[in-house]
Amino acid sequence: MKNVLITIACICLLPIAYSSEGTDLWFTVNSSSKNVGDNTKTKTHFEIRLPDFEEIGYFRVSQKFNTNIGQNWSLGTHPVVEFSKQGDDWNNTYRFDLELNPAKFTLGENGPSISMRNRWELRWKEGKGSEIFHRVRHSSKATWKIDTGPFTSFTIGDEIFYEADKGKITKNRFYPVMLGSKLGAHNINYYLLYDSSRQGTSDNWNGRYIVGSSLSF
Repeated sequence: MKNVLITIACICLLPIAYSSEGTDLWFTVNSSSKNVGDNTKTKTHFEIRLPDFEEIGYFRVSQKFNTNIGQNWSLGTHPVVEFSKQGDDWNNTYRFDLELNPAKFTLGENGPSISMRNRWELRWKEGKGSEIFHRVRHSSKATWKIDTGPFTSFTIGDEIFYEADKGKITKNRFYPVMLGSKLGAHNINYYLLYDSSRQGTSDNWNGRYIVGSSLSF
């Protein structure tokens, strides 16, 4: 199984070399969690994005609060601020996320660990007055433990975005490769992502390859 997963990873990386749509770089950092109650923890999350591996075109900061509901569910609440660049101008988006997520579970005795995330986003965009934009996101991931070189896990995943004001799915993020590793005492993931989206009511999808890493303290 380990050799199969690594082979799949290598095959999935090949499209980057032939992509004419460009490739972006994303980097995220998660602080260590701190207890703020008997069942609630909080951590700070940062993300930067560099379109075409050039200058920063996006920055996000959020404070994540997660509360355990029994043994099988968790409730997440996240105030978020996003800064995105269009041309020479920066625009702000203010978000409040609500999540209700089931606990991880394993398929079979030797199967992958399955994790799911269900998020409802309320967004206020600069220049759009007091209008609230609602978006629902669902993410599913399957993770296998491996022991290959520096890597300790292999994950595939997918995330869909549904925008209520448009009444349709407007974005899909497919992760064919996510490799978990250690950086000292910290966890770091390296991933390949294909991010596809459509504008307005169009049925035409456009996508970009993204390579990134996520560091957790």
